[in-house]
Amino acid sequence: MRKRLVLLDPTKTWDDRNDLGVMAEYKRRKGVKRIVALCFSKGDETIHHWKAFSDGISGCCIEFDGIRLQKLFNKAGLKHGPVTYRKLKDVTKASIVVNDMPFTKRWPYRCEEEYRVIREDDEEGPSFDLAIDLHLINKVIISQKMPQPVYETIKAYLRAASSNPEKKINRSTLYENQIWLNKFKNA
Repeated sequence: MRKRLVLLDPTKTWDDRNDLGVMAEYKRRKGVKRIVALCFSKGDETIHHWKAFSDGISGCCIEFDGIRLQKLFNKAGLKHGPVTYRKLKDVTKASIVVNDMPFTKRWPYRCEEEYRVIREDDEEGPSFDLAIDLHLINKVIISQKMPQPVYETIKAYLRAASSNPEKKINRSTLYENQIWLNKFKNA
């Protein structure tokens, strides 16, 4: 297990052409060779997150200790902060601040409640790895679409790898929650 967070080149991995266009312009204005990024969500588990970020049987949601994670970002010299969502009509030439560009997205994406981490440098390569302590992870939620036997194997592996059998590793109940269904059956 690598025990690393990986910041990637947005131009190679992001679907949102508006977002990657803003990042490319920021890179140009800053005059750096490389920008890599990693995005988090401060929000709760939602259907949007499962569809947009981890669709399919292999998806997962990892909840981190945000305060300790931010300290790690500071120590590593990374830029990080919450994303501001702006309406098209509110963006004018005078309102654009270069240093805020990587932390600005279009209003329709506001449900993501994104927290972004970037590194800008003159290094070569498509990524930057940041070593992390697995104790920064509060819980792992595995896709409900994953077949049960595979889920059980992954859960056992993650528990053993983290050396913390009490770590919360569960399956999502977003698509089917028996407690929710039983409330209606027993009403």
